[in-house]
Formats: sequence, C-alpha cells, structure tokens
Amino acid sequence: MIVPLLEIAVPYVAFAIFLIGVIYRAINWAKSPVPLKIPTTCGQQYTLPFIRRTIYDRFDSPYTKWETIGRMFFEVFFFRSLFRNTRYYYTRHEHRDTRFLWFFAILFHWSFLLVLISHLRFFLEPVPGWLEFYMEVSGLKGAFVPEIYIPGITAFVGLLCLFGRRLFLGKERTISLPSDYLALILLISVIATGLLMRYIIKVPIEPVKELAIGLVTFHPVATDVHPLFLLHLLLACTALAYFPFSKLMHAAGVLFSPTRNMPNDNRARTHVNPWNPPYKGITWQEYYEMYKDQLDEIAEEGYKVRPEV
Repeated sequence: MIVPLLEIAVPYVAFAIFLIGVIYRAINWAKSPVPLKIPTTCGQQYTLPFIRRTIYDRFDSPYTKWETIGRMFFEVFFFRSLFRNTRYYYTRHEHRDTRFLWFFAILFHWSFLLVLISHLRFFLEPVPGWLEFYMEVSGLKGAFVPEIYIPGITAFVGLLCLFGRRLFLGKERTISLPSDYLALILLISVIATGLLMRYIIKVPIEPVKELAIGLVTFHPVATDVHPLFLLHLLLACTALAYFPFSKLMHAAGVLFSPTRNMPNDNRARTHVNPWNPPYKGITWQEYYEMYKDQLDEIAEEGYKVRPEV
C-alpha cells in the first residue's frame, strides 16, 4: 500500500506544489512596483549619434527593447554578467579572476538541461528519432560499453564544484545559509542516484517507463520498480516541491529583475511607475479658491501670487 502511494501520489503532489508555487511567486514579482529605473550597466549609454557604441555596449547598456531582449538572452543562457566575476584584494591592490564560478555554473546548468531532455524518452512512446540521435551522440555510442552519458557526469561534477566552493572558500562559507546547502545536497542526491542506476546497480527500465507514461497520461499504474529508483523518484519530487521556496527560483526570478530587464534610457524617457494611481492635477483657479484667504494675505505683503502668463 505504501509503495503505490509513493509512486503515484507523491509525484502529483510535488508537481502541484511546484506549479502553484512558481505561478504564485511569479505573479507577486510581476505585481511588485518599480518606482525607479535601475538597470545595471557596464557600457557606454546611448547619448548622441556621433558617440560610438560597440556591440558590447548595446548588450551591457541596452537602449532599445531589442537590445534589452538580447541582453536577457545572454544573461539567461550564458550568464554573461557572471562571466565578469572578479574579486578585489584591497591589501594587494589587485583584481583576481574568479571566473571559475561562471564555469561551474555553466557546466551544471547546461548539463542538467540536457539530462532533463534525455529523460523525455521515459515519457514518450514511441521515442522520437531526434531524441534517439541525441542519446547516441551524448552517450558516445560505440566508444564505451556501457555507454557513458556525458551530461549526467558533467552535471554531477559541476554540482560538486559548486558545493565545494561554498564549503572550502572562507568568504562563501561565511555567507552561506543552511538552505543553500540543502538545495545543493538535494540536487547532488538526485543525480548521484541516477548515476548509480545507470552504471553500477542495474534497474529494469520497463517498469520505470510504464510508471512514467502512466503519470503523464493521468492513468497511473503501480509497478514493481527497483527500490533505488523509488529513492531517486522521492528525492526528485522533494527537490521539485522545494523549488518555489528556495533560491532555486532564481531560474524564473532573473526574468523579473529590474536591473536586467529594463533599458537604460533614463536620458531619453521619463520612467513612470506603471502601478502608480492616476494623478489628476488642478487648475490655478481651483488652487486659488482652496487657499484664497492665505494667498490674499501674501498678496497684501507685496508678493506676487498669481502665475505669469
């Protein structure tokens, strides 16, 4: 009774928490007022036509909507601002290149995306030809027996590097919270159990695929899956349910960051907070009627109170 409950109920509950949590937080971010235009810039702002701007300036200090979209594209898929990550040592008066963080992040995120794509083969029947080709290429078919799936290994290595950075570097260890370690440990556990099933403890694929297809078609069937797969599934569901409440939400949060998604056009356009209530002004005559006595007293002292025409 417990095993079917874990196989069927837990994935649905975890996905519901994930979906509702992500939508809720996204709506809250979208409703947050932005009273000031605060894009982070690292390039020449657009001013006069004869002041030259390079292609890098267009992405680092975007002026138009399309330049801003281009900046967001490189930010989301290539972590462009993180690529400039440096550390300044005051006592030595020098900058130290710390792009290893960018490399670890790229290594994990892209590898994890490829791992998720490869998991589509468990939910689709028949498996599309492009997915089979992708699995052959990423697994270096013919080079190793069994095939070594490169993205799974690189995702695991990237996570270990990110975890080691927080664990062994003094500054990062000081500012790290327990929730930071929890997210990394969950992801490491999910990938580690997946690698165990692929290379060390062989797990029958047929019950796994039957369960996966049943879940996505809303006709779940309890199957006799391996205990290691059940552990892998529970860890993945835990990470999925924890996602909206953790810093992992930066995956969606970057799209709502006003330091990234706003054009740097302060000198050309006045930024008005779109959530401000409409403002209705008053005429001079209405203002005079409101403060008639006070204005008349001021006029008696010789001050001009009427507007110049």
